[in-house]
Amino acid sequence: MADVIYKHIKHFFFIIMNPINKTVAVIIALIFFIQVVNAQQSGFGSHGGRLKTVGKYKIELFGCNDHIEVYLFDSDTNAISNTDIVGNVEFYYDGSATLTSLLAHYGMDGFTAKIPVNTFIYCKPALDIDGKFIITEKFDNECLISAGKN
Repeated sequence: MADVIYKHIKHFFFIIMNPINKTVAVIIALIFFIQVVNAQQSGFGSHGGRLKTVGKYKIELFGCNDHIEVYLFDSDTNAISNTDIVGNVEFYYDGSATLTSLLAHYGMDGFTAKIPVNTFIYCKPALDIDGKFIITEKFDNECLISAGKN
């Protein structure tokens, strides 16, 4: 008798859930698609950092503990080799105080710089690419934002 009841409940469950599952799958796919589009429009790069456009380049920056990472891309967000590129990052603090750190090559297409004091409000990476000095827009200190201090 229990087998018959189980069989009927199982059959009833699949009849009801089949259209619901299709609807749920479509909703989940739409949410995922919207998140991907929003991430690209919000300016997040492939490494999870903020992405800003400067001229014909895109620059991604992230990190907030003791080092930051910087990645350079072309206008189509293809990674650019860090060979023969040098630069620095200027950190801006309350008032008019600034400190600067040199960028060191990190892997084949990235850079890293030591954060002198982690209470900076924002920073600006500057890169020398083929003899052209590029100063980016400001990147806010993500640690201060996530801590609610900025």
